[in-house]
Amino acid sequence: MLVHAAETRFQRGLLAQKDGRGLEALALFEAAIELEKRLGGRTPQARYLSYYGLALARDAGQLREGAEFCRQAIALEFFNADLCWNYGRVLLLLDRRKEAFGAFLKGLKVQKNHQAILAELARMGWRKRPVIGFLPRANPINAALGRMFRSVPTTAPVRKRAAGSAT
Repeated sequence: MLVHAAETRFQRGLLAQKDGRGLEALALFEAAIELEKRLGGRTPQARYLSYYGLALARDAGQLREGAEFCRQAIALEFFNADLCWNYGRVLLLLDRRKEAFGAFLKGLKVQKNHQAILAELARMGWRKRPVIGFLPRANPINAALGRMFRSVPTTAPVRKRAAGSAT
């Protein structure tokens, strides 16, 4: 059930977040959740929870609580790529890159060309495959071979001989 007053707060929160006013956005997202509860909604909308979780993590420094709100949102609406994007960003703040990557991929399964997720993945960078595919990436042999092969330039400079030189 969409509560107009809650939706208004949520939209204002999105604008505040976009303008870099994180704490204001946090307060507005929290107000949207509270209004939704008070005015008839059984559960808050998933996007309210997700953006509140992101703001809580990023702007209030409550990373674990923010991640939990984002997880709750995905449980409510697993088909919303924006929720996966927010959860992935919170996981990056928690320095859980592998899980963030998984969240972003889940979002891309829902919406293949989600530009924000694609930009986030580009910012993260892509790892190359391990040299020996059947060994784990952290295996000492793979690590050593990876360092050895990745440090060698892929194209060696070609030395030209001077014209008329015998050597």
